[in-house]
Amino acid sequence: MSASRIVRAAGAVLAASITASGLAACSDNSTGPRSLRIALSADPQCLDPHQAPYTESLHVGRQLVANLTDQDPQTGEIVPWIATEWTVSDDATRFRFTLRDDATFSDGTPIDAAAVAANFEDLRDLGAKSPFGLSYVSGLRSIEIPDARTVEFAFDAPNAQFLQATSMVTTGLLAPATLETSPEERCTGQLIGSGPFVLDEYAPNASATLSSRTDYSWPGTTATHTGAATIERLEFSVMTESGVRSGALQTAQIDVDTDVQAQDESALSGAGIEVFARARPGIVYTLLANDQSPALSDPAVRRAVNHAIDRPELASVLSQHESYATSVLSAATPGYVDLSADLAYGPDRAATELDAAGWLQGPDGIRVREGNPLTLRLVFAATETRSDVYEIVQQQLARVGVDLQLVPLHTGANLEAQNNGDYDFVCWAVTRPDPEVLNTVFSSASAGNPNRRTEPARIDELLDELGGITEPSLRQRLTDEAAREVIDQGYAIPLVEQSAVVGTSASVDGIVLDASSRPLFYGARFAS
Repeated sequence: MSASRIVRAAGAVLAASITASGLAACSDNSTGPRSLRIALSADPQCLDPHQAPYTESLHVGRQLVANLTDQDPQTGEIVPWIATEWTVSDDATRFRFTLRDDATFSDGTPIDAAAVAANFEDLRDLGAKSPFGLSYVSGLRSIEIPDARTVEFAFDAPNAQFLQATSMVTTGLLAPATLETSPEERCTGQLIGSGPFVLDEYAPNASATLSSRTDYSWPGTTATHTGAATIERLEFSVMTESGVRSGALQTAQIDVDTDVQAQDESALSGAGIEVFARARPGIVYTLLANDQSPALSDPAVRRAVNHAIDRPELASVLSQHESYATSVLSAATPGYVDLSADLAYGPDRAATELDAAGWLQGPDGIRVREGNPLTLRLVFAATETRSDVYEIVQQQLARVGVDLQLVPLHTGANLEAQNNGDYDFVCWAVTRPDPEVLNTVFSSASAGNPNRRTEPARIDELLDELGGITEPSLRQRLTDEAAREVIDQGYAIPLVEQSAVVGTSASVDGIVLDASSRPLFYGARFAS
């Protein structure tokens, strides 16, 4: 669940070693069709869009699958894709979709109602292997297939977020033959999709190669291109070092860097490289407190940490396209409200709260209670690109007597620590252009539950109510209450509002960012 760029969707940031193979994977296009060479900042790890919550895997997966619906990145409106029309019951418990009749998977099988039903049943059956998908289909009671072009979903309780969820990469449509294979096989590339590109090869920690479908003719309503993709091959290469990606882009060894870092922007612009960006909707880059932590089980300590952070100071290490957080939701998220007042810097208030909680200043400046120092561990991946933000936060917390220990871990150890709750803090960001993203992270019943809460709380009541409301003004009120509640209780300690920042060579045009700020290469083309 997405970290330095998004928090890799569930917070587990991926690691990959940069080797010569990273550059070697970029073909010189001397023979065969010209490839669009794209750099990823980490290994996708799992290419199955139904399972993987990681930024890089979803960058690849977005090219492979079509969805029931699309979402307009400008207006947030849900518009047709595979579904030509739909109806939603007044109580948001039944969703009926009518499908187009000309779309197929890349193996030639039709995208019909039975195939759509199988995809959503797969999300439910994957369970915790699909943390996002499981939240999207929560409460799904049945799927009915009146005919080959009609599919109807029935939920036990109102599920207002479901329509928007049908536009997310995680609900992208895979062929029945793929769904019959094991989750492990699908992670390593056994995929038959419904989108404009086909997966040819995936080499973990190195590359993924895709080719265009000559028969593709069902783009989403927001697409400006029609027919088969203009570019015949996409070559994704794993390059974990931002400087290596920047250099490769300037020397034309790659055409696209999907994750331009702040320190490289001026050099790229000076070299004539186009750098464009879009704020990521959803949950901002946020410290998430472990409720099982001896110190952080106290909301007063969590609130003190929040007040000890000077967010404007974090801007010094951010991209010019990014900003410090003003809420737990980014400003690009439908339902966002500025909660800067709740995040105001207040070191004196933080000190007072810690004193009242029994954490008193020790001789070395670190607060102590009953002989135990106020030491908190922030666990993250060793490849994390936001470590400079962490270092500033570490310095700020030290001013009020909190010892924040930064604990970078290799991929496996990081995943294990986060899965086992072996941390005081983790840092996630989760991309979704809908306020229901709050449910994915902060519900005690969510598959992720980084707060490790075991007992329902007020936030659960608010999120449950939000999930059943479609009326705009009431939905906005509940979104506001939920966002304030997670900040007030210290479940979320927002830091920075991240953006997708993409660099492209002058020879490439037509790349756009979708409603989730993921790059789309369907309409990309080389300059003549």
